Amino acid sequence: MDIEKYIRSKSNVRVLELVEDGDLLSKIGLYTYESIDSLDSYKKNIYSDGELLIIVSDLESLIDSYIFKKNYGLNNIMLLITNDDKFKNNTTKYMNMFFGYGYKYFGSSYNNKVQVFVYDISDYKDNPDWLNNKNWANPELWEK
Repeated sequence: MDIEKYIRSKSNVRVLELVEDGDLLSKIGLYTYESIDSLDSYKKNIYSDGELLIIVSDLESLIDSYIFKKNYGLNNIMLLITNDDKFKNNTTKYMNMFFGYGYKYFGSSYNNKVQVFVYDISDYKDNPDWLNNKNWANPELWEK
């Protein structure tokens, strides 16, 4: 997935920065998007597929915060997790945590500065190959 293309495909992008590094947004090119202070001030539009909330965080800020409880009802969320030693040393643990919340992993991006996880309701669940109109319910038996 081309992360920058995905972000540009959304019509309403907002950024919530939870890290103390003031230059991180400019380093990864997100300073041009509207910034919000908290999820409490974020106006949700649960019917819009064009909205995207980008949360830039380190693991410490994310785990100790209320983010996972407050982002219910959002269709598209991108987590950009700073690529620090805590993530590198406990990759499996944190990957499983994000997978449990429905996020898909898209690798590192922005010159290996962040790890990218995306929750997009439109592709939340992949359909298995057998679940289609050609293979469903033994079509060869339909005429009997």
